[in-house]
Amino acid sequence: MAILVTSFDAGERAKMLGLQLGAVGLGSIVGPATGGIVVGTLGWRVLFAITAAGMLAVAIGAQRTLRRREQRPKSVEPFDYLGALLSSTFLVALLLSLTLGPTLGWLAPTTLAGALAAVLLLALFVALERRTVAPMLDLALFRRAEFALGALAALVAFMGIAAIRFLVPFFLQNVRGYTAATVGLLIVPAAVITAIAAPFAGRLADRWGVRLFANIGLGVTIVGFAVFTLVHATTPIWVVVVGLMIMSFGMAVFGAPNSASILNCVDESAQGATAGFVSLCRNSGNVIGVTFGTVVVTLTMGAAGYPPSLVAIDPNADPGILAAFSSGIDVAATLLAALATVVLAIVVLWSWRASRAAATPR
Repeated sequence: MAILVTSFDAGERAKMLGLQLGAVGLGSIVGPATGGIVVGTLGWRVLFAITAAGMLAVAIGAQRTLRRREQRPKSVEPFDYLGALLSSTFLVALLLSLTLGPTLGWLAPTTLAGALAAVLLLALFVALERRTVAPMLDLALFRRAEFALGALAALVAFMGIAAIRFLVPFFLQNVRGYTAATVGLLIVPAAVITAIAAPFAGRLADRWGVRLFANIGLGVTIVGFAVFTLVHATTPIWVVVVGLMIMSFGMAVFGAPNSASILNCVDESAQGATAGFVSLCRNSGNVIGVTFGTVVVTLTMGAAGYPPSLVAIDPNADPGILAAFSSGIDVAATLLAALATVVLAIVVLWSWRASRAAATPR
């Protein structure tokens, strides 16, 4: 993303990010379909070999074609190695605690130790970044509402998308009994929506306003979350497919404009680091979303008197377990929709006040 951002002007940034998101959509089309077929025929290990070969081809192509910098800058700021170490270990401690909680217990010593370590590491990271000459993340940027709210919206949106997309294959394969290949094909329509809509959304956002399109996209995504609050063990498959398509369309409209709004509020010298931060929000949202979905579903299963583990989900399992798992998806989708709605309301209120302030003559 840093390479792309520094290669386009601000007026074309949403269009460029839309094309990038469209490429992600194309990958999401090829990935599930190919993955399901390969896993069902040749085995899951072959899938990693295919992926590695593709990545190697891209690396060689990039090495041969990307324009190199003619000369290195005379003065280079030192890299914040300690900040990078603290931030990464904080995320590891946090995610391990969330992952181990449902199985070991939330009050288990290991879980509590991980949570305490995450809090301490976050506090150390913030303290360090406030005092470092060249911080990995300039905390002063969060004083800008456009930056802070855009980052929050990205984190919550990708968290919700990741949680639902993680749970849906379990529902389709382990509750409804579809094969891996069929599940892959059922996910394809949503990916097609992303591949088609994202480039157009980026172009239109550059013309009509990136914040407007980001807010509309987040609203549509919330509607997609709401569809999954209706899921139960016998829900028609077309409802699941439509829900995924609505979510994907919303994210296609939201993703590029929201990223562009974050990038547009920083200086050109900080765009590379900001692009990395945008990717961090997306990846952190994805990982936290998977953990969040797992925690909510397993807690719901445990509250119903069943083993709090996704391993227990099987087409031949007790119908009560399948019903409890499906109820867990309902609860997770409800919480995600509520959280995203609160964030959208805050962003819309800020956008309205900002537009009024800009229109008021001084």
